[in-house]
Amino acid sequence: MRIPLYISEYDDESGKPLKRASHLGREVDWAARLPLIWRSLTIAPLWVDVNRDVDAGAERWMGYDEEELPCYCRYRFQVDIGTLDGGAGDPAQAGYREDLAAWRMRDGRWLIHRIIACQADGLTSYSFYAFGESMPR
Repeated sequence: MRIPLYISEYDDESGKPLKRASHLGREVDWAARLPLIWRSLTIAPLWVDVNRDVDAGAERWMGYDEEELPCYCRYRFQVDIGTLDGGAGDPAQAGYREDLAAWRMRDGRWLIHRIIACQADGLTSYSFYAFGESMPR
């Protein structure tokens, strides 16, 4: 599904347009997790393709620039792994979740923000930013 981006509002102080996309009435903010210091160095998407698999609990967003090259990607997924001791338990109690967002920089590198959460006998979660030479797959 292709979602065209459009300008929905303007910041009166700076005069710069804020780009937003909407999907089924829900606004998509492609720069929500992008640090302010890097915003001017990234390429903004003109449209976003959305792929969802509700049964698998996964979704993938791909944003494209004017040359139809990927410049933004985001994916989220969750894997229920059950209890580690093999006993009967709630499979939703222990699992692995990952949420990744990446932006193509003007110099060709990708700025990647990844959030990883693993829940097995307690919640362990961490997030980090990294640079990569290619788009995350």
